[in-house]
Amino acid sequence: MVSRARSLATWLLAVAGVVALAVPGAVFAQGERYTVLVAKPQLLDPNFRESVVIVADAPNGAAVGVIINRPTTKSLAQILPGNPMLAPFTEPLFFGGPVELVGVYAVFRAKEPPGDALRIAGDLWLAINPATVEQLMRNPPKQLRFFSGYAGWAPGQLAAELTRGDWWAVEVDPDVAFRPDPSTLWEELARRARAVTASR
Repeated sequence: MVSRARSLATWLLAVAGVVALAVPGAVFAQGERYTVLVAKPQLLDPNFRESVVIVADAPNGAAVGVIINRPTTKSLAQILPGNPMLAPFTEPLFFGGPVELVGVYAVFRAKEPPGDALRIAGDLWLAINPATVEQLMRNPPKQLRFFSGYAGWAPGQLAAELTRGDWWAVEVDPDVAFRPDPSTLWEELARRARAVTASR
């Protein structure tokens, strides 16, 4: 008999394969506001062009995050319609980044995570542990979004990209990670970042 853990692992691999075909064409607490990275127009890498990324610090000095404005054309419920655990998740699965596409990750808000997770700031968390993601599926918090893949930076790499001018760092409300329609998010935050830069 196949264990539930093995079934979940098989399912995560299946999801990643479908999502790869479905994608169309350091973070610090500031009270109740958070900093996200907004790609500058000169950042031409197709993985990050016009992207908005929310990031958590990893224990080893690296940074891990997900792109929050790249919905795919598929929801978890559509990808595996025969799985009753996924039936409630009808919003699009998001492309989180080019790292570890063979998996599903989650951003959520909770006082404490149900398992191992990286704190973005305050009550905003990033779950990259499959066991934690499964717990979130079984008992979802009010604010929860799923991602295929994530973005990652080695120690010092993100700081170098910021110094080089690849990104703006913008303070936003954490609810931005769960915006129903993120299609104008990059334009909105880029405009805000330009205004702040011009006022300095």
